[in-house]
Amino acid sequence: MKNVLFVFIAFLFFTTTTHAQKDETLFNQTGIRLTGVWGGPSYDVSRIGDENIVHRGGQFGFEFNKSILVGWRNVNLEDQITFEEGSRVTDLDYNTFMLGYAMKPHRVFHPQFMLAAGAGDINIAGEGRDRVVVIEPSAGVEINVFRWFRIGLNGGYRIFTGTDFANLNDGDLSRPYGEIKFKFGWSWGR
Repeated sequence: MKNVLFVFIAFLFFTTTTHAQKDETLFNQTGIRLTGVWGGPSYDVSRIGDENIVHRGGQFGFEFNKSILVGWRNVNLEDQITFEEGSRVTDLDYNTFMLGYAMKPHRVFHPQFMLAAGAGDINIAGEGRDRVVVIEPSAGVEINVFRWFRIGLNGGYRIFTGTDFANLNDGDLSRPYGEIKFKFGWSWGR
């Protein structure tokens, strides 16, 4: 009977200690875990030259630890812009890598900070196409409307670099902007 009891206790000890041990991974060590997926349209208002413009775009991102958003963003110009010199911007598109942080995202209203950076194209009628780099730091508030729907209101500064046109420079394009984002998706975990 003592042998059976000893084997049973040894078996319990062995199974609980080996079951409690699991493989260590890079993400397990740092505590980073995927907690959601989000995407949706965005609209922002800015100025280029002397004209108010509307950009239309969209974003898709993965949420980590409920607070960090890593993803991609695409923006397109809605309007054509004519400058005093007669130059006319007919196309402006860019794609950026997006990194965001939300403070206390479980609350209905919570602050968020975003940084987007990437490359784009500008087309000016009669002058051709040019490649540019775009950097967009922003801050704002996000509203949890439903568990699967959020609205973000951000303000930031859009920085363009690398413009090589005769009648258009980086300063003509780099301006503050205001943005509204609609995020659809799901956040799971704690």
